[in-house]
Parts: sequence; structure tokens; C-alpha cells
Amino acid sequence: MKNIEQNYQQTGTPNLETKGPSEEGLRINGLQQVVDLLKFADPAFRESLLKRLTQRDPQLAQHLRKIIR
Repeated sequence: MKNIEQNYQQTGTPNLETKGPSEEGLRINGLQQVVDLLKFADPAFRESLLKRLTQRDPQLAQHLRKIIR
């Protein structure tokens, strides 16, 4: 999560870095995946998650809210 937050602060686009079977880094744009998850999530879950995210990173939470509407 820390890598995602750092990358978001630097580039405005959160990315998820993971290691594949060959142990090479794989970069995935996680923003669209999070947006898709939130769009299909139960509204109560979505609001709960966004409220908690607002406490941690208000700018990212606001950005997500704009995209999912």
C-alpha cells in the first residue's frame, strides 16, 4: 500500500508493483481496478471504504469519488 501511495503522490496515478514467477517487477495501473471494484461494490461498503480512505488520504479519496460518479 505504501508503494501505491508514494507513486500516486509522485505521478497522480497509483500503480501496484508485484513480483511475478520470474521475480521481475510488474507494473499494473491499480487506479482503474480500484474504480471498477468501487463501482460494483455494495454502496454501504463503498462509502465505508471511501470514508476510511478520506482519513488517510483525502486527495486520493476525492479523486476516486469524482471518477466513480
